[in-house]
Amino acid sequence: MMGFKEQVAADLARVFMNPNEFAEEHDLNGTVCLCVIEAQRTEEKYLRGAVYDPYEGLHGVGVTVHVEARLLPDIPVEGMQFNLDGKVMIVDACTQEAGLLSIVLKGHAS
Repeated sequence: MMGFKEQVAADLARVFMNPNEFAEEHDLNGTVCLCVIEAQRTEEKYLRGAVYDPYEGLHGVGVTVHVEARLLPDIPVEGMQFNLDGKVMIVDACTQEAGLLSIVLKGHAS
């Protein structure tokens, strides 16, 4: 019988990072790998303490990239440049839980 940690790792690979379910292939800083990209939801941004910006979305974009930590050669840090599919963005935050990185990126709208 699998323990909780083993079950989470199995679910991560079988479901969340499965290209037939959620994951898609993207270029993350020169490493092409499976990940899940989501647009930042308003409530998440304000829960993190962001200040209301009436021009948000007109001049910038925010996304969160979920990727297995083992797939990237380096863990991104706040403030560094990060290339997402050819677009240069800035790392706003990066967390790691159960082997999964959640990288919050900001960039200019194109």
